[in-house]
Amino acid sequence: MTDKPRRSEEEEEYFQREDAEKKAKLRRERQLQALRDEERTSIADQLNTTEEIADEAMALGFDSETARVLPLVPLIQVAWADGKVTRAQAQKVQAKAQKFGVNPDTPAYEFLNLLLDEKPTGVFFDRVNQVIRSIVDDNIEGDIRSNVLGWSKAVAEASGGFFRLTNPISKNERKVLDEFAELFGVTE
Repeated sequence: MTDKPRRSEEEEEYFQREDAEKKAKLRRERQLQALRDEERTSIADQLNTTEEIADEAMALGFDSETARVLPLVPLIQVAWADGKVTRAQAQKVQAKAQKFGVNPDTPAYEFLNLLLDEKPTGVFFDRVNQVIRSIVDDNIEGDIRSNVLGWSKAVAEASGGFFRLTNPISKNERKVLDEFAELFGVTE
């Protein structure tokens, strides 16, 4: 008969442990949600956009450290249009990145160089361009529309042409630029 109360104590300890674990898990989930909310707000502020667009940026792998790279992705896409990024194109993208506050020895700069070193997928480019389009559509001034196209064109021109006697923009780069013009609703 002495076993029965002992079992009850063991059961009580088990249920207390389970309850403590559930509370700890709920506390961790709340902390993670608070961090995600803070990250979303930071991205939205950096990109001067809504938290819904920031959510999409987060889903694409951007965080508060790398969000400044997002508007530069079309430039990277143009650089990859011919299957490789030339040194001149990479330098043009890096120079533009520094104007966005993407400086060497930062996570954003490392991420930028990763995108220049390893070609992202077409799906990544498409999804990022849709995010940029949403940002562009939210931007009343419209300057971003022409800037994205102008910056991309400058990257395309960075290493093309034979002594500037031929068109510096390749056929593949032209195709990407035309897609951007249509997507962002601008003409060259």
